[in-house]
Amino acid sequence: MTHYYRKGYSGRKILIPLTIRGVTLEFVSYTSLFSGKEVDKGTYLLLKYMDIPDNGEVLDVGCGYGVIGLTIAKLNPRLKVYMVDINPLAVKITKYNAKLNNLEKQVSVLQGDAYEPFKNLRFNAIYSNPPLSSGMSTVEKIVLGAINYLKPDGFAEFVLARGGEYLVEKARGIYSYAKSIRKKGYIILKLKP
Repeated sequence: MTHYYRKGYSGRKILIPLTIRGVTLEFVSYTSLFSGKEVDKGTYLLLKYMDIPDNGEVLDVGCGYGVIGLTIAKLNPRLKVYMVDINPLAVKITKYNAKLNNLEKQVSVLQGDAYEPFKNLRFNAIYSNPPLSSGMSTVEKIVLGAINYLKPDGFAEFVLARGGEYLVEKARGIYSYAKSIRKKGYIILKLKP
């Protein structure tokens, strides 16, 4: 499979501040990572409009340098937050960012392809800004596959740019609840099993 990153190339190191929903975090990133110079608009919109469970375990799929998962952890200290990325640099820098924001005890960061490291786990919520640059099959696997890793009363939320309408329709055939919200050229997709 071809991935959106080049092995062995980190790019320039950058510090990215983020203030959202009353919390402030700092992220170290590299320019080779997705949106490595600033938090991208899609991720920001997902963070702004996402629902967050009161307690339990949540998953950030394709975590990049950790923006979604670490922000959720900061917003709700009662949650156990799992994060996964296929890129070893993303995993390394997310672990660093967890320490930087004093969240390392609340999060678990794993390297792997989508849900592969979580075969026996079920989550209260799953979140992702799926990597469109790695192809629609990867995005489909993340969005449509979430149902297999949700608790019966859980939910999944994704932010989509291109291909959003196509995935909304496919999700309606799989999930009992599928709602799409349009914001600034993106679709926020909210799903329940």
